[in-house]
Amino acid sequence: MSGEELEGYSSEAEAFVLGACLMATPAYDAVADASRILGDGSALSPANEAVWQAIVRLHGKGRPTGVPMVEAELRSSGDLDRAGGLVRLSQLAMAACGPGQVEHYAALVQGYAAVRRYQATLARAQQTASLISPTDVADAIRAHQAELDVLAVGDREGEALFGRLGDDLDEHLKTLEQPVEAAAVTGLTDLDQVVKMRPGNVIVVAGRPAMGKSALTLGVALANASSGRPTLVHSMEMGKAEVNNRILAARARVGLHRLMDGGPAVEDADWARLMRILPDLRTLPLWMDYAARVSPSRLRNRIQALTRDTGRAPLVIIDYLQLMETDQRGARQSPYERVSEISRELKIVAEETGAVIVCCAQLNRGSEHREGKRPMVSDLRDSGQIEQDASAIILLHRPDAYEPDSPHAGEVELIIGKNRNGPTCTVTVAHQLHFGRIRDMASAD
Repeated sequence: MSGEELEGYSSEAEAFVLGACLMATPAYDAVADASRILGDGSALSPANEAVWQAIVRLHGKGRPTGVPMVEAELRSSGDLDRAGGLVRLSQLAMAACGPGQVEHYAALVQGYAAVRRYQATLARAQQTASLISPTDVADAIRAHQAELDVLAVGDREGEALFGRLGDDLDEHLKTLEQPVEAAAVTGLTDLDQVVKMRPGNVIVVAGRPAMGKSALTLGVALANASSGRPTLVHSMEMGKAEVNNRILAARARVGLHRLMDGGPAVEDADWARLMRILPDLRTLPLWMDYAARVSPSRLRNRIQALTRDTGRAPLVIIDYLQLMETDQRGARQSPYERVSEISRELKIVAEETGAVIVCCAQLNRGSEHREGKRPMVSDLRDSGQIEQDASAIILLHRPDAYEPDSPHAGEVELIIGKNRNGPTCTVTVAHQLHFGRIRDMASAD
């Protein structure tokens, strides 16, 4: 064996693992055991990584991984010299550890790789800290924290999610004995029957301007919080005063325009209504974030903090998706690329945290030129990735927005254009936009 050492690597542990793979037999598949830990990533030193990749390619084709086959594979890929030649392969084979030790040494190799990634992350953070503007410190810290979160999880999550189907079936059958409780509720009876919000779901609420997206999603936030479930609202389109006025108007049934005007416009009867609802509003498990710049990493941190504080992943409302930023600071991205990345990251955040995320989204003008003006899923603006990632898509259509004298004035059609957990259909509800709210038809008093 060569005495050359590279800082941050364990040449001895790597040799033990590679040697065992080169000496694998039909009775013991050392490559399978090592692969579960090392995967296909660059966990080994450069020369040993070339050997490992050759072994993985051969193993994937169902071929032997002995020295002659690996030598031929390295020769065909042009990596034989980088790997140290036939002499080095023979030395590795002679250094093989015993069958029961492969996973132990592979874990040690992977541990050194984790140390290197950690060091690289800290180095990037240090470089960023030396160049960053004082106004961007908070965003940089959140981006760094997101990297650290990924490093902390490592491959443990992947291993926990890997296994044979039959191993979990009995446990799964036991869960079927009890009805599944929704992770969040909308407060709209028919909608709750159709769209079952499960942990890790991303629900998209889309519509043209003035269709009632904010009224619907704020109503969902209030209903969910009123049920005792933690709820988080990220409002990038409206400021604190406007959101507060909408919540107060919806709960107290006070004209929204009066609260917007303030002063004499708010009558004594309005004040009496407002005072009656304040005690309940003050105790709701409802958190608000009015930051104009929200990225997936900021969202993940907020969800994790609330989950620690409340013991339960929250329902998250985002108003709206196209206003979010990516975590790729300074990257030159088209609107399509930016929204696609945000959509993918929101799906990952929901699945990792167990939160339900409800996003408002804008539609393009396609429905404006369509007979009946009814929107379609294909009208989602900027990215088809949203349609792919969403668990459900709810499209809002308000007939009286286009035809004030419509026989369906006062109604909002909630068109379920996609629904992984239930049917696609249309749920009709009533809008009371003068109160800033949307209600069930039966209770629209």
